[in-house]
Amino acid sequence: MKYGFIAIVTFLTFQLYAQELPNILLITADDMGYDDLSAHGSQHSQTPNLDDLAQQAITFSDFSVSPVCATTRASLLTGKHFYKTGVSGVHGGRDYMHLSEKILPEILKRKGYKSGMWGKWHTGKSEGYFPWDRGFDEAYYAELYRHANSFGFFNGDKVEHNEWVSKVVTDYALAFMEKNKAQPFLAYVSYLAPHEPWLAPKKYTQPFLEKGMRPATANLYGMISEMDFHIGRLMDYLETSGLIENTIVIFLSDNGPWWDSSNFGAMKKDEWIARNPTKMNGNKGQSWQNGIRSPLFVSWPSRWAPANVERYVDVKDILPTLMDIAEIKTAPDSLMEGESFLPYLNGDTEGVNTRFTYIASHNVVSSSPHFNQWTPVDHEVKSSLRLSSQPVGIRTEQYKLLLNPAADNEKYPKAKDGWALFDMQNDPLERNNIVNEKRDVASMLKHKLSSYFNDILNSENSYAPPVYLVSNVRPSIVNGFGPSSTRGNTTSEAHVLTNLRDRGDYAHYDLNVAESGRYDIYISQQDTDSVGLLIKLSTQSDKLKYEFNEKSIQKIGSINLKKDQDYFRLEVLNNNSQKPWTAINGLRHIFVVPHKTEFALKDLAIPN
Repeated sequence: MKYGFIAIVTFLTFQLYAQELPNILLITADDMGYDDLSAHGSQHSQTPNLDDLAQQAITFSDFSVSPVCATTRASLLTGKHFYKTGVSGVHGGRDYMHLSEKILPEILKRKGYKSGMWGKWHTGKSEGYFPWDRGFDEAYYAELYRHANSFGFFNGDKVEHNEWVSKVVTDYALAFMEKNKAQPFLAYVSYLAPHEPWLAPKKYTQPFLEKGMRPATANLYGMISEMDFHIGRLMDYLETSGLIENTIVIFLSDNGPWWDSSNFGAMKKDEWIARNPTKMNGNKGQSWQNGIRSPLFVSWPSRWAPANVERYVDVKDILPTLMDIAEIKTAPDSLMEGESFLPYLNGDTEGVNTRFTYIASHNVVSSSPHFNQWTPVDHEVKSSLRLSSQPVGIRTEQYKLLLNPAADNEKYPKAKDGWALFDMQNDPLERNNIVNEKRDVASMLKHKLSSYFNDILNSENSYAPPVYLVSNVRPSIVNGFGPSSTRGNTTSEAHVLTNLRDRGDYAHYDLNVAESGRYDIYISQQDTDSVGLLIKLSTQSDKLKYEFNEKSIQKIGSINLKKDQDYFRLEVLNNNSQKPWTAINGLRHIFVVPHKTEFALKDLAIPN
């Protein structure tokens, strides 16, 4: 009886404790601008459910994210500037979040949260980096940019759906919340809408076509309508299940709007003007306000009344705020940089706002040969970075300082000697560059910008390229397009590695090997440009030579790898082809297979 009594008390205590912790429904849109909401003045977007959420929530009118997808997600999950997490771009290997980073689900697990995520991940796409590897109890990694007939990987297993992706991720989230409603949960619903290619079900595009819109914009706004409908399903579930009162709902977008779609081409000028009634400068990928200003709605009906907060907050502040709510203390050795905005949620909007944001993007600038937005930032490249070349900036609540801002539109304010300063309280649309009028402010912010730039360079994980985990019991995938370093003519692109052609050109890949042993190496390429190219593949303790043929999948040979830290380097030795411009131009993947292990390529999880 004594032990039974203790067990009952312990169970009841846990139940009470669990009930006191709020559930968290975190919803992100993809490439949805601040103006893409009817609540924010859009004449075309149909977003009744998001408008209702805004009416019931605390809305933040001065909330910033980064200008592109992966970088915002890294800050959201870690509470840090994205460069310091290893993420410095999108695709190539630049969207990998370092494995030492502790992220949102791992932190919430300390208080017993169950966690799931579904949709766009974009912070790593090989073993060890997937959401199910990083603390989520359940995850659906949706294939990027596949809106119809979604497919992807559920907890590592390939799955296919004969449904639109917004419905698929919502269905997963609803099932997860129902299954875990007796305990606190984190449900991270990461929609792929309205990222291009713009494509939506006919029922959502037809109303816009009937208004005379081109198919391009009809599909864009149709995607927004479809996503809004499914967000309504999430909110309806919380209402009917009785969970709404103790669930924090957060909605944001990952960056500003984009004007081009691979299946329809660019928006016309009048369409773009109509899409952006606020008339902010810029777009996705730029540090002007239209690239980084995002909606932020935060609702917890049992605790907070609807309100609007005009104080400045940033995406890296969301994780510390959730930790504050759950009473999770920051570890003494934590390098988290965000600041909790719980006081604002609780109604205390007075006081000094000390937060600042280092504004940056995927556009790291280096003088290294063939460097572009997908090239790995290795130690040599990192040491070549100069602040004066970077398109960066710094934001405080009152001021925003930009260095080398985008100048591709004649209406943008002209930088003066590369600098632009704006008073965001009196000039939120960034019309007047006051860098010469406010020299003291500019000088102070320039110093702060320089100091933080150096802090990033000295940060252990900053810009870090991926380290690929190699299993000794199953095939492992190394993304050919995501090397740790490159030399010579080797050129990175988003999803392939190209231009390995001259003697000495190479791509280097860092590995973490489960066990020492012999491994078979296969490569996957998209074309036959490499036929006759002789290469050397080397590791710490072994090397082999191989001449490329016309096959898309080729076995390079077998090679020894050492446990823990090893590498392999793919280096050009000679061109044995009659064609002078022979080169490896379409390298996609490298498969590392324990020696004499049989495998079928179709069974491998190869995400985009």
